[in-house]
Amino acid sequence: MSRFQSPSGRAALLSILIAVTTLMNLIMIPMPPPLAQYDLSPILIYTLGILLSPLNAALVVAIAQGLGTAYKTAIYGWPAVFVPGAMLVRGVEALLISALTRLRPPGRMISKWEVASMVVGVLWETLGFFIADWILFGPGMAMITLMTIVDAIFIPPAIAVVAAVRRSLDVERLP
Repeated sequence: MSRFQSPSGRAALLSILIAVTTLMNLIMIPMPPPLAQYDLSPILIYTLGILLSPLNAALVVAIAQGLGTAYKTAIYGWPAVFVPGAMLVRGVEALLISALTRLRPPGRMISKWEVASMVVGVLWETLGFFIADWILFGPGMAMITLMTIVDAIFIPPAIAVVAAVRRSLDVERLP
């Protein structure tokens, strides 16, 4: 764990996590209409929520979502309001998961409490995007956004990633 304690070690770790999370945001899975696609970033949103402190989890995820969504906005012509929306909703999601997991002590194995925290994160993400879309685009678009609940399919891969990080780095949590 000492390699992440220095300011430069922490900065390097957080920079790498931002880059990888941004990349996962750009890998998109096509979905049938009226949905467009889902990206793979929830895997790391849940993972980082478990492994990082609440502030670091929110910071990494918000920056990565901003970068990835800004790129997709420029390439696909999405509304620019998607950028701050993704940063806010998913940044708060990572913070919420992290804060909830810290209510119980960590262990080497992923706990039911940590899995429940990820489920709460998915519920928040769905509600957050629903509210934002209702305000910005109306109830029709908001109803489509309810399909964000499908992001729960990324919880099992996130569990595997958390377990692999804990095992390979011999840590329970990162800074």
